[in-house]
Amino acid sequence: MQLPESDKTLPGMNESGQQSGEKKPDFEALELEFLGSMLPGIVHNLATPLSGVIGATQLLEMRVGEQERLLNELDRGVTTSADALKVQHQKSCSNLDIMSRNARHLTDLLQVIIRRFHRCGQNTPGPVSLFELVSNELQFLDANLTYKHKVRKRFDLAHDSYTVFAVYKHVVAVIDEFVLRSLAAHDFSRGLVEVNVTTNYEAGNGILQLEAKFFETDEEPLETDSIDMFLARLGENGASYETHHEKGNLTITITFPRQAKGT
Repeated sequence: MQLPESDKTLPGMNESGQQSGEKKPDFEALELEFLGSMLPGIVHNLATPLSGVIGATQLLEMRVGEQERLLNELDRGVTTSADALKVQHQKSCSNLDIMSRNARHLTDLLQVIIRRFHRCGQNTPGPVSLFELVSNELQFLDANLTYKHKVRKRFDLAHDSYTVFAVYKHVVAVIDEFVLRSLAAHDFSRGLVEVNVTTNYEAGNGILQLEAKFFETDEEPLETDSIDMFLARLGENGASYETHHEKGNLTITITFPRQAKGT
């Protein structure tokens, strides 16, 4: 007997196929929790070049008085002060170079952070540059000091102007969760973790592949449920994905459409 349309939902399930009473994941809370965990590293990464600028500035301030003294001696005809003044000048130039390099580094870090928060504030799907998104997020993740210093990384990103159809923050969330799961493997085993990230374009679609290699034991298997949750959200906007997990290796391949379905 064929059930009427209104009766096709299985007992205990709602129309979307979820268990009745099952709560949807609170993605906003998870995002805030993730950002909170990154704050100490963000502060550390910003403080390092800032300390370089401050230190070089203090040395320059100390040398100003010495240089003024040497200039006064030159005015009085003390010729030996000329060589000393040249040395002071060279040291000052070195300090200015340190200040300049650290200031540029600080500016680059701030641009990565600002770009990340600005783009992740957009909740609607649209054209997204895979290269810009992935490269920016991988730089942002350097705020996680374990990822920055304890993970061997290899990136092969297709550098072109093609865009894919997606929600920027949803793609970022998958990358972040993938890296966090990889870091969990490092925390468990204390062994080397390798993360490989590749982007490409095939048959008009954008491809993002995430691969992690790590030491895994039966007692401490890598948990992937949270990654699956974020991947399912990507599927709502037309992306497809494959997950391959065997002991010591997790590979996720995501295929993004170039444009929305039906356009």
